[in-house]
Order: sequence, then structure tokens, then C-alpha cells
Amino acid sequence: MIFLTNASRPITQVERDLLHDVRIQLNHGKENVPANNIFIVGNFIDLVRSEKGREQVQQRIERFVQGQKPIITGENRVHFISAQAALDAILQGTEDEYLKGFQKFTESIEKFLTFDSGIVKIKHSISQINQVIEKGLDGLYQSQNTLDGKIQISEAEKQKILEKIGEASGRDVKIRLLASQAIGTVFEEAAESWDQWYEGLGDRMAEKSQHWYSEHSPVWSQDKLIHDYTNQFIRDLSKEIDEWGNTKLKDVILQKNLKYLDTSIAYELDAIQGQFKSLDEHIQTNLSQQLQLSINGINDDFMGLGGIGGGVGIGGALAAGLIVFTGVGFIAVIVASLAAAIAGSFGFGMLDFDGLKDQIKGKIFELGFQKFDESMEKFSDKLNEIVGSVFDKRVESASRVIAQAIALYENLLEQQEKAHNETLEQREAEKAWIDQKCQELEQIQNRLEVILSKSAIV
Repeated sequence: MIFLTNASRPITQVERDLLHDVRIQLNHGKENVPANNIFIVGNFIDLVRSEKGREQVQQRIERFVQGQKPIITGENRVHFISAQAALDAILQGTEDEYLKGFQKFTESIEKFLTFDSGIVKIKHSISQINQVIEKGLDGLYQSQNTLDGKIQISEAEKQKILEKIGEASGRDVKIRLLASQAIGTVFEEAAESWDQWYEGLGDRMAEKSQHWYSEHSPVWSQDKLIHDYTNQFIRDLSKEIDEWGNTKLKDVILQKNLKYLDTSIAYELDAIQGQFKSLDEHIQTNLSQQLQLSINGINDDFMGLGGIGGGVGIGGALAAGLIVFTGVGFIAVIVASLAAAIAGSFGFGMLDFDGLKDQIKGKIFELGFQKFDESMEKFSDKLNEIVGSVFDKRVESASRVIAQAIALYENLLEQQEKAHNETLEQREAEKAWIDQKCQELEQIQNRLEVILSKSAIV
């Protein structure tokens, strides 16, 4: 996993909390074990101007993730880069510290994928298989206890279980309603935040345009100059969108509403778990243990926002939805419009190069913002996709656990009915079958432990 932070404001409290949660989830619930498959990347290191400031940023991040209670482990897991500066160096055919830093980062990823990721995947797969085996064993032991008469349910208790099934279904509906309300709140807050951000966008972009540069002449290489300025307009606008998406939408609006939903889901699942524990104490079942395995199994679905946009972050995903989809076509439209407008206004006799460059920038602003405003529908679609995917994943995960809880209740009732109707001979035959299957599953667990130990040695 690649955890991206902004080096100019590294490791906010929200990011610290998220990293702790991610580490626990990647380690399948183990709280005090550092993760060996997380890379911490501080982007925009070029925005930290002084050498002392860069050292302080690096020390702050490294102290947090590799301190007394380390979040991560492994070689070359922390990197500081400037993706834009590295890209500029590649396009210009030069090599500087930013390109070298980015190359070191990519080499570390390649090494991990080549040598280390296989072991990580093996451990993860074995952990998932063990969870399935534990569920199977718990169910088999419960069936065995039912056949032995250790678990008996009265008619009154059966009625209560049926009522609990209805309650569980109601909790599922409640979670879906809460998620729908939270999504509505996110859209309202996002719209208000976006309007505030948009008000100052023109001034911020105008200030950034003062630093646009091109080696091409506004007269003799006009198309190339327009192409350069247009790329820089798209770059700066994408950065603005990325900043809003990550600092406002993700870190504030989404996190707040997701925390509310996660707390509500935890409350509903804890209530079901509490009912199971009460039932376990009363009739000697292990339903709460079986449900806990299901709850542990959804941890991967509650990993914050790491998967959004294929690793580019929410801001990057929004920028892609608004800008990248236009591609070369966007540049071609501006080039054509500017060529006609500038030729008609100035002609080739115009020698005020700075004035002509300003006119070109102004036209790029006009057409660029026009195209940007036209893409607002794309923004809405992308926002819906992002918000929907994050909330839907949580809701569906909770629903799977609730469905498992209902299945456990129903299975318990079915086992009681079956044990009541079977003959002694049938019960003995079934107990023998259960014992055989338990032995087979335990043998599989032992083999998995051998595989895990061998992979660790390698």
C-alpha cells in the first residue's frame, strides 16, 4: 500500500489515525505489530524551500512511522518526492535531485513487488483461509454439542430468536438509511465548500500564471507556446482541484461523515454481538465467536479512502474527471481559437512579445475556465462515484455481517429441529462425520502453519 501525504503539511492528525487503522487492518487485527507492506510518500517536497525545513519534515515523518512504536517496517519504506518536478525533469531530459528521489521510490516499489510481496500475499491468504476454517470448526463444534444434547432451546427461547432475526433485519435497514442521510450531508457540505473554493480560484490561477514559462516565441512558435501555457494551466488547475479534494473533501467532509457512519455501524453490530453473548451464556453456544470472525473479516473494507482513484487520492480522481478526460482535444481547441484570435488582433508585425504573451495567457484563461465550467457535470458524476463507493462498501460489509448473524440464528433453530427428529443411530453417524471433518480442517491448519514458517525463512 502507498500512503501519500503532502510534505508541506505532513502527517495530520487525521492521517495519523488513518495510518494506525490501516496498519491494524493490514495485520488482521494485531495492534502492536508494524506493517511491512506500507510505503509512506511525502509529495510536494519541492514546496518546502529551505534545507532545514526539509530535514524537519523528514524527521517528523520518520519519527512518527519508525519511532518507539513503529507503524511500518522494512527497508526504504519512507520517500520524499516531487512528482511534478520529476516529470518536468523527464520532459526536459535533465536529471536533478527530484528525479533521483522519484527513481529511488520506484526502485523500492519494484524491489518489493519482486521479492517481498509474495510473502505478504501468502500470509494474507493463509490468514483468510484460517478465518474460514475457524468458522467451519465453530459451526461443527456447535452441531456436535447440539447432537450431544448440550444445547437445548425451549419454545419460548425459539420465539425470542425469531424476534432477534427480525431485529437484525431492522438494524440493516437502519444502517442503510443512516448511510443515505450521510451521503446527502456530504453532497451539501461539498457543494458549499466547492463554491467557497471557486470564488478565489481565478485570483489564485492568475497569480500562478505569472510563473508560466515557455522557451518558444509568441510570434514564430506560437502553437508551441500555446501548447506549453495550456499544459501549465491544466497542471495548476489540477493542483488546485487536488488540494480541495484532499484537504476539504477527504480530510474534513468525508472523514467526519464516515466516522459518524462507522460509529453507527459499530453500535448496531455490537448490539447483535451482545445478544449472541447473552444467548451463548444461556444455552452454551459459541455464536458470538462465530460472528466475531465475520466482523474481523470486514476490516479490509473499512480502510478509509486509500483505494480511491487507483492511488492518486480523491483530489487526483476529481482532477482526472474534470481535466484529463479532455486530453489533447482540449489543447487543440485552445490552440485553434488562439491562433485565429491573435492573428486577427495583432498580425505578425506585432513585436510587443510580453504584451502578446499576456494576451495569450488571457485567452487560455478565458477558454480554459469556459471548458472547466462545462465539465461541472463530470465533477458531479465523479463526486457521486467517489462518495457512493466509499459509503456503499461500508454498508454492504455491515449487511454481510448481519446476514451472517441471521444465518447463525436460523442454523441454530434448524440444528435443534433436526436433532429432535433424528434417531439415536442417525445422530451417532452424524457425530462421527463431524469428528472426521474437524480432524481434516485441523490438519489443513497445521499444513498452513508449515507453509507460513517456510515462507518466513525464505
